[in-house]
Amino acid sequence: MTEQLHDARHRLFDAHYRVSSSLRAAHILSSLQREHIFCTFWLEGRSTSFNTLLLEVRETDGWLGVDVPPNFPKVVPSGSAIAMLARIDGIISGFRSAIVRIEGDVVTIRYPDAVYQLQRRQLYRVPPTVQDPDQVEIYRQGAQRVMGRMQDVSAGGLRILASCPKDYPFRQNEVVPQLIFTLRGGKSLHVPAIIRFVEPHRPGAMGVMLGVEFQNPPAADQERVAQYVQARDREILRVLGIGLHRSAKAETVSWKNLIKRWWKT
Repeated sequence: MTEQLHDARHRLFDAHYRVSSSLRAAHILSSLQREHIFCTFWLEGRSTSFNTLLLEVRETDGWLGVDVPPNFPKVVPSGSAIAMLARIDGIISGFRSAIVRIEGDVVTIRYPDAVYQLQRRQLYRVPPTVQDPDQVEIYRQGAQRVMGRMQDVSAGGLRILASCPKDYPFRQNEVVPQLIFTLRGGKSLHVPAIIRFVEPHRPGAMGVMLGVEFQNPPAADQERVAQYVQARDREILRVLGIGLHRSAKAETVSWKNLIKRWWKT
C-alpha cells in the first residue's frame, strides 16, 4: 500500500469529493473493470490492505464481483464493510461497500451508493527547504508534549519525524488536540489533527514517523498552508527544470538525474 493511497483512504470519503453524476460513477466502475486496473482493498477497521481486480459490474443486480486477493482471510462475515481505492488517469478514485458473500475466487460486494474522486493536486506533498522552519510541537491528551521535525506538508496534513514519547506510544487514529508549527515568513499555526499512520520505532532510529491529518483547521490557516505548498511545488519544478521555456537548446537529462539534483539542492 503506498503512503499516498493510505492518506487518501482517510480523506477521500467526504461529501466534498463525491461524484455527483450517477452516470459518471458508473463509468468509473466500468473503467476499473474494463481496463483491469489494480485496486487496493481494505476491510474496514483493519490496517492491512490487499491488491485485487474488479471482475464484474452488475448495476441492475446491485452487486460487484471482486477477485479474492492473495492472503485474504479465509473467514469474513457477510456484511463486513470494505473500502476500495485505485488510480484512474492519475486521479485517486474509490468507494465503500459491504461483502455479500465469498464463493470460490470471487468476493461479491454490494453496488456502492457513491463513488469518490480526489484530484492529484489535493495530495501534493512538499518538503521544507533547509532554511524553512520545520519544528513541530505535538500536544497530546493525557501525555507529555512531544517535539518533532516536519518532513513534508500537504494541504491536508504533515509527515513528522517525532521524538519517541517517554510516557505513552503514539497510536493510529489518536486525536491530537493541537499541533504548533510555523511556515516560511508566517506566524505559528495552531491546528488540531488526528494521527493516521505510525511507523514503528526501530532500534537505532532517531524517532518515529507520523502521518497526521488536519481536523477542521481555521480557514485562514488552511489557506496559508495551501499557499506554501503551491509555492514550494513551483520552486521544486524550477529546480528540476520542468515547465520552463529556455532559449538555448536544453540538455537531455534523465528523470533520475533530475531527482538527484533536486535532493542535492
